[in-house]
Amino acid sequence: MKKLLVLAVLLLVSACGVKPTPVVAAGPAPTLRNPADDGSGTDVVLYYVLNGRLTPVTRPRSLPVSVESTLAMLMDGPSADERASGYTTELPRRTGAITLTHGAPPTITVPFPVQPLSGTGINQLVCTAFAALVATGGYTTDGTLAVVAPDVRLPYQTCQA
Repeated sequence: MKKLLVLAVLLLVSACGVKPTPVVAAGPAPTLRNPADDGSGTDVVLYYVLNGRLTPVTRPRSLPVSVESTLAMLMDGPSADERASGYTTELPRRTGAITLTHGAPPTITVPFPVQPLSGTGINQLVCTAFAALVATGGYTTDGTLAVVAPDVRLPYQTCQA
C-alpha cells in the first residue's frame, strides 16, 4: 500500500513544471483519394441557397461524375422539386462550358463574368466543385481553388458553406 501511495505522489509531482506549448503550424491537412474511382454511381452534391444560406442538395447519378458535368448541373439551377422546397440560386443560367484545369490549385474557368456575383454565388461554384473533386477521387492539397472568368481572376477560394 505504501508503494502505491508513493507511486501516486510521484505521478502527481512529475507533472509539475510542464509548460503548455502553442499550436504548431505544420502545413495543410493530409488528403486521401481513391485513384481508381471514376465517379460512377456517385451521388452528386450541388450547393444551392435555402433561406439565405448555402445548402448542399444531393442528387443521384448513375453516369460517371466529373467536375465539369456537376458544375453544368449546378448552372441549370434547382430542379422543380428543389424550387418547390425553397431552393434558389444566385448564379446565371448556363451560357457555355465550365472547365477544370488540374494543378496547384485546381482552376475553374467559367464563361460568364463573376464580378457581379454575390459571395454566396461564388461559393455555390466553389463548394460544388470541391464536392465534385472528392466524388471523382480528386483533391486539392491546400484546400483552395482558383476561379477564372472573362472579367477577373479571383484570389484563391475556399468553400465557405
